Parts: sequence; structure tokens; C-alpha cells
Amino acid sequence: MIPAVTFTHSGGSQRLEWWVRGVRLAGMIPVVCDDANDPILAPARGWLAAEGVEYRQTTWPRRGNLNGTDTAARICMELAMASTRHGSRMAFKVDDDTVIIRPGRIVPEDGIEAVGLVCPGDGRGGAYGMCYGLRWDLATACAGDLVAGSLNVQAPEDLAVWGAVKRLATEVAELPYCAERGPFAALAWGSCPVDACRRYDVVTVGNPPAAGWIDRPRQTAALMRSIVEAAERLQ
Repeated sequence: MIPAVTFTHSGGSQRLEWWVRGVRLAGMIPVVCDDANDPILAPARGWLAAEGVEYRQTTWPRRGNLNGTDTAARICMELAMASTRHGSRMAFKVDDDTVIIRPGRIVPEDGIEAVGLVCPGDGRGGAYGMCYGLRWDLATACAGDLVAGSLNVQAPEDLAVWGAVKRLATEVAELPYCAERGPFAALAWGSCPVDACRRYDVVTVGNPPAAGWIDRPRQTAALMRSIVEAAERLQ
């Protein structure tokens, strides 16, 4: 089984149950990497322990929403170590506000070294950080590449990681966004979860609604719950 690793903090406490259930529904192994400097709340830790979820704490700097080439290197090492611990050829980084509904298109064939979700024409030049997968040897190589390079504390982790992927890998799968039935979508507050589960393989709920968040942890947890429960009913 392939591990799915999330890098969470106190703000993700209410979402973790639904993140774990979504990962397990996709047939993957949940691995929670908590921020020791801003850890998840005690009830969430207790629930993870009761469910037997692998829980780790990290002490390296995250700089808000995972910024810095050094942070990106640490993420790559966590993916490589998760692959080794679970005897898997690769591991996925999956944000705690993201649900993998169907892993079929997301998990690549054996020859592929990395898989990411992209949106052609967005000008970013890299895969989105909500969900990407690295083969264990590439994850290790990317970590070394990022450590050896110049430190950039402002670099978003997904662009830093994908930059290393492009420098080092020869077989990379980039899955493009398609509004009608694409592999992924950012689900807006108030969207139909059943429709999302039928149309997309991966959904994230982290983007703010037009009116802004009233209570982001509660709202994102409620939306994730509706998605996971819809996916369970459709299975």
C-alpha cells in the first residue's frame, strides 16, 4: 500500500478525521506529520491514536504554508522515509484539506518517477502542492538537490519540489486540469459533494469562498466530511 503523508498543524485538527477516512477509502496508508511548534489539538491526537494512525512530529521550520527550499527538502525526506517504512515504491504528499476520491489515475505505472496535478497556462511552472507523488529514490535525490542549492526561504514548497523533480527525473506524469471531468478540482463552499465525487479524482477544499471564511477550520471540515461520506455511499 502507498503511504499518503500530510503536514498539518493546530488549524487542521477538525479536518484530520475526514482526511484519514478519505485516505483509507482510497486504499492508502495515512501518515500524519504534525508541527511540533503548533501541534494539533489533544482530541485530534487522541482520535488518531485510537485509530492506529501513524503520527509523527517535526521540528523543522514551516514558515506558514510550507515555504522554503529547506522545508521542501524535509518534505521530500519524509516521503522517502514513509516509502521505506511501508515497503512502497513511492509516497504521496496530500494536504490536510484534500481528499483523494479515486487513486486510479493518480497512482502512476511502475516506470513513472513522479506524478503531479497541473493547470496549463496558469504560469506557475509546477505541480500543485495539494497532492503529488514521488518515487522513493527520486524523493531522496530531490532532498539532496534542494539542500545543495541556495537557500530560498520564500520559495513555495510545491514549486521548489517540482523544480527539483524537473531537474532530476526523466519520467514525470503531469495530469492537467479539465473542468468537465478532470483529475482534480478546488471545490467551492456550497458545492455538491456527490457531483464532485463523480467528476473528479482529487478535490481540495482550501480555497476561500467569495464571501471569505467565517470559520475556516469548521467549514473545511464540514465540506470534507460531506465529500468523504458521498464517496463512501458511491463505492
